[in-house]
Amino acid sequence: MRALLAASVAVALLGTSSSALAYCRTKACDNRPSYEDVWQDMPDPPCTRDRFGCPLEGTPLMWPASCISYTVQKDGSVSDGISFETANAVIDQAFATWKAANCGGQLPSIEVLNLGAVSCNRAEYNQEQPNANIFTFRDGSWPYKNAQDTLALTTITYNTENAEVYDADVEINTFDNLFTTTDVTEHKDLLAVLTHEVGHFLGLSHADRVGITMFPTYMDKDTHQRTLDVDDMNGICEIYPPGRAVDADNCAPRHGFSSACAAPEEDEGCSMARGRNRSLAGLALFLPVVVAFRLRRRKR
Repeated sequence: MRALLAASVAVALLGTSSSALAYCRTKACDNRPSYEDVWQDMPDPPCTRDRFGCPLEGTPLMWPASCISYTVQKDGSVSDGISFETANAVIDQAFATWKAANCGGQLPSIEVLNLGAVSCNRAEYNQEQPNANIFTFRDGSWPYKNAQDTLALTTITYNTENAEVYDADVEINTFDNLFTTTDVTEHKDLLAVLTHEVGHFLGLSHADRVGITMFPTYMDKDTHQRTLDVDDMNGICEIYPPGRAVDADNCAPRHGFSSACAAPEEDEGCSMARGRNRSLAGLALFLPVVVAFRLRRRKR
């Protein structure tokens, strides 16, 4: 069985890939052909990172197909008053923003397909069962660390030997945060946060330049991360260069599509190594491996 790794990509500082590029791609660090799979006796070497935390080694993660599907959990967020229909429209808009990036007068060579409402409300990847790339709201609790600081969490599951992405799920922390979906941003702007998260979903990590969508922190009530900066567009255009053939008929998740969560006994999820990157709200606290989206407090 090939080694799998679930990496959560949501919003702490990962940094720039070089001094000339103000964007950073998410990379797999232990996918070199010279290393073995989960049965190896010795562990793979750790990532080498620059001073911003951006990995300098490893193959950038990449969806194997040119068309990616996503789904939205049918309940929306009751606590924040966000219906499925509203959530679905906001998520569609976030994807549309990245698809419309200007790649020198052309568009990124990527298609996305919304498969509609699903009943499953957890992040999971099933190695032998059908799957779905899910956006879901966490009203009842936030089951991860730094709950009061976390805005959202994107978990990407990929093959560590070739960096091929198998699955991506986005969880929004409505248990500890109040989001708004209007232009009157009295609270956290859902579209800004989700546009950032979709950047992670598509393969981008954080870049330490104020003003871009993939900047690692979010200012409460701010909306500028709804739109892409030139560096964001450069990043998505590198991952999905214009002119590549797009197969819009091949968008199904790995092993097929399922609206329901897999029963625990149906899939051996425990064989997967999982690492999470978080979208955090709070004062800057940069973790060496975890990627987090933080809320910057306004000075009095």
